[in-house]
Amino acid sequence: MTQTWSKIGDGGTAEIYLNESGQVVKLFREWFSESGVANEYGKSVWAYEAGLPAAKPLGVELHGGRHAILLERIEGESLLERLYREPETAEEAARTFAAYQVCLNERSAEDLQDDQRERLVSRIGRAEMLREEEKAYILAELNKLPEGDRLCHGDYHPGNIMETPDGWRVIDWIDATCGHPLYDPARTLLLLGFGTEEGGARGVMEQAAETFRRAYLDEYAKRSGYAAEEIERWMLPLAAARLVEPIPHTEKAKLLGWVRGRLAEQS
Repeated sequence: MTQTWSKIGDGGTAEIYLNESGQVVKLFREWFSESGVANEYGKSVWAYEAGLPAAKPLGVELHGGRHAILLERIEGESLLERLYREPETAEEAARTFAAYQVCLNERSAEDLQDDQRERLVSRIGRAEMLREEEKAYILAELNKLPEGDRLCHGDYHPGNIMETPDGWRVIDWIDATCGHPLYDPARTLLLLGFGTEEGGARGVMEQAAETFRRAYLDEYAKRSGYAAEEIERWMLPLAAARLVEPIPHTEKAKLLGWVRGRLAEQS
């Protein structure tokens, strides 16, 4: 079937195609579980029906033993593609990017069945690269952070923002959670600082990437009313939790080094 489709993307958990009908097919890798597919589809439905700027989900299919989600195609280009083409727009783009995220994070998500705190505790506990005493310290730091009931996208980076004639749309809702809003910008900062070329602005010219990250943090803090230091407090548990994700070993090594450097500073 994929021989007649056009491949438009490739990620850690899935390949992305356009089928003959012009629909997006997110074809998950063989190892990705059926329950994981159901979880992502359920969140896609939740986001769309909640009136969020998400693609319309069209169904779940099976192709060659691999599960797939069908979605409407969003016409436009990603913010990451725009940054590659026009790196001089990095600061303006970052400020709009931050303002848009603040609006998302102000939304209630009490009916979203994915608790942020439970997710973090589970992932930190499974981080085999960390020693048990390191996990215990990080979990203790997590317990000091506030809880909440706001919407967090969980994978908010320039590659997941589509610029369309009707405004911005946000894709890939699988990591959406209900919890404290500062989880989201902290996660974004990690993706921008350690992310792969696909996911973060790091692959753009280094100067533009640094401009983007700095302007993003400044604008998010201004619009949300939270200090940058409050956002950064979330980065240690989020970095530890990311160590269990299917990301390149080089990125995991950098994350582990950053985590241990932060632990050394706090000891």
